[in-house]
Amino acid sequence: MHPQMPLLDQLQQLDDELDQLHQLLKQLDPGDTLRRQINESRQRMEHGKQRHRELQTSAQEQQLKLQSMETRIRQAEADLYSGRIRNPRELEALQHDIDSMRRLHNEMELELLRLWEEMETQGRELHNAEQELSSIEKMFEHHVQRYQAQKARIESEIACRQERRTQLVAQIDPAVLQRYETLRARLARRAVARVESEACAACRTKLTPYLAKRLREETELVTCESCGRLLYLPEPIASDTA
Repeated sequence: MHPQMPLLDQLQQLDDELDQLHQLLKQLDPGDTLRRQINESRQRMEHGKQRHRELQTSAQEQQLKLQSMETRIRQAEADLYSGRIRNPRELEALQHDIDSMRRLHNEMELELLRLWEEMETQGRELHNAEQELSSIEKMFEHHVQRYQAQKARIESEIACRQERRTQLVAQIDPAVLQRYETLRARLARRAVARVESEACAACRTKLTPYLAKRLREETELVTCESCGRLLYLPEPIASDTA
């Protein structure tokens, strides 16, 4: 077995750990779902505020119209009972106008009542939307704190292992390291396979006696005949005659 295979095995383990840590880092949720919920909740709240303002404006306008109508009715009734108008037809027409204005006044009162009721309903909905937004924002704040803590911990572990990797790589022959990196890029990021129970641990192919002998006696890099990974033997393989 090549004398630097123990170093390559350590490097493979480090790279496996780094891959797992990078995957964990990628899987961390920075709070995108909660952020979308906040935006949606804020939009509902702003829409509610806008609708509430519109209702307030409509109610104020309706009150002014109602006051104007009440003034017109009082003026018409004053004319009706002033004695100034004596013509029966004119009196009848004036009474008819007053009746029409009173009906319209009643309709306007009902509309104002409807606006007030809708404003009250809209106010409750707006209050609920504000509470919902506040709740989600608190959840988001706590989530971000947890996310940042987890991210910092994983990044610290990555930095620690990366430093160990740099130190380890410095001990490996450049040609051997290049062989390792090339295989790792080609073979699903796993270039080294341990030999367990006289088989390649990566693809579970049994080692032939010839390959086992090479691995035991030669000092060259030996690859699995099936998957092509570099074979590492933690313990010597027993000879056929043993």
